[in-house]
Order: sequence, then structure tokens, then C-alpha cells
Amino acid sequence: MVRKKRMKSKGIFMKGSLKSLAVLCGLTILLAGCNMFAQTDPDPEFTISSTSVGMGGNELETVQYVRYSMILTYNDSLKIAEDTVEPLLAGWLEERMLDHEIELAEEIGKGQFKLEGKVTFDPNGLSKVDMVKLEEQEETVQGVLFETAAGDYYQAAIIDSETKLTKIGE
Repeated sequence: MVRKKRMKSKGIFMKGSLKSLAVLCGLTILLAGCNMFAQTDPDPEFTISSTSVGMGGNELETVQYVRYSMILTYNDSLKIAEDTVEPLLAGWLEERMLDHEIELAEEIGKGQFKLEGKVTFDPNGLSKVDMVKLEEQEETVQGVLFETAAGDYYQAAIIDSETKLTKIGE
């Protein structure tokens, strides 16, 4: 008779362990599922942290140049494809553009990118005063357009001294 009680209690113990194991497995799966959703990519962050723009011309003043330099700062979710970065130019400059040369487009540190270039434009019909007025009305270089390594396209524009990032195609 003692033997039957031991077997019976052993059976109860086994049933309790199976229930505990099932509950533990269920909780593990539930927590793992929640953890997968919590690990999403961070929102893209992008800042044009430094800009410099200068204007000049050739000796005969038949063409004018706008030289620009920018430092772009971004987080890991926006890995920039170097050969896709283009400046976002003022409309008046883009309409008169004769040539555009990107002289430097490279990552200069983790999360930092430098862009430098020169835009040659036709000043025909514009005096120096006219060009100054155009620059005062509309920033000559207004931001950048670029593609990420993931294939997403963005426009980053400087608005009231802040960078506004817009994903193109949404």
C-alpha cells in the first residue's frame, strides 16, 4: 500500500511540473515576441551643422561661381550613400546654372559627412546688387538631397536655422 501512494504522489508531481513548464514556455514566447517589437530602428535624425557659401567670378565677369561647404550630421539609421549627395540650390541659381562640380563628398567620421562643391552660373542681366538681393531673398544653398545605403531618398532643408528632414516618395 505504501508503494501505491508513492506512485500516486509521483504522478501529481509530474503533472504539476508539466503545467509549470507549459506556463514558463508560454511566458518566454510572449516576452520574446514583445522584445522583437521593442527593438525597432530609431527615427532618422539629420542636421546640417555647418554651412559656408561664397560667391566670386572670373576676370571678365562672364561667369560667376558659388562655392559651398557643408557638414552633415546623422544617426545610424541614415547611412548616406556618398555618390548620391547633391546640394539643394535656390531656384534663381538653378535656372542660371552652367556647371556644377562636387569637389568633396565623403564621410569624415562616424555620423558625419562633408560636402563641398562649386556651381558656375550665368550672371548675364544681373548686377552685383541684384545678386545680393537674390541671396537675401532666398538662401543660395538651401540643403541637400541624398539616398541612404538602404535605398531611401531624403531631402534635408534649412528652415529658420533648423534642418527639416523629409523622406521623398511618402
